[in-house]
Amino acid sequence: MTATQYFWLIQVIEPLTILAIMTRLILTIALFFSYILPSLAQESEEKARLKPSFSIGLLNGGQASTTKFYFKSGFGAYFSIGLKQDDSWISPILHIGVEKIETETLLPLGLEYNIRFKPSQNSGFMSFSGGYAFAFNPEFEDIDGYEYKGGLFFNPGWGYTWKLSNKSEFFTSVRYRHQFLSAEFYKQGVEKYTETFQYMFLQLTAGINF
Repeated sequence: MTATQYFWLIQVIEPLTILAIMTRLILTIALFFSYILPSLAQESEEKARLKPSFSIGLLNGGQASTTKFYFKSGFGAYFSIGLKQDDSWISPILHIGVEKIETETLLPLGLEYNIRFKPSQNSGFMSFSGGYAFAFNPEFEDIDGYEYKGGLFFNPGWGYTWKLSNKSEFFTSVRYRHQFLSAEFYKQGVEKYTETFQYMFLQLTAGINF
């Protein structure tokens, strides 16, 4: 399958179907880990504690259409709160952020799960996250009947952490970000249409867990 065929196949799928699939996937992952986390916690003598984190990131990629790929890049800053146990290999994390991609501003809010290969040590980790990003674009604000909206995203990746002290650590990660966005507008002032956009980014992040 060529890249053009792949982008065409994505575009012809109904947007509501895509959103429904992503919503079910995110909820399934959240419910699964929410079920097994209590049992993992019972195996530990250490009490779980909330750990804040701050990171910055670069996004390189662009927007996929049926025939072309429009290259775009940007940057973001993120803050998160995670539930962590010293000997636990899974950590649920709630994160928020702000991203600037050329003229667009995204405010992602999501749920993430990190899987540490070696808890309490310098270690690699896998991350699985998804959520919703609110979107704003001043280029469309003055167009009557045109409403720019956000959309769902999923964001798997891999990273590595280095211990700085007993309570803090430095981390870097490489992730794939797939972002859905949409816009609603009225054609000839009568019929309402929804246009769906899809962004694909390679996301490089670095930060500190406190």
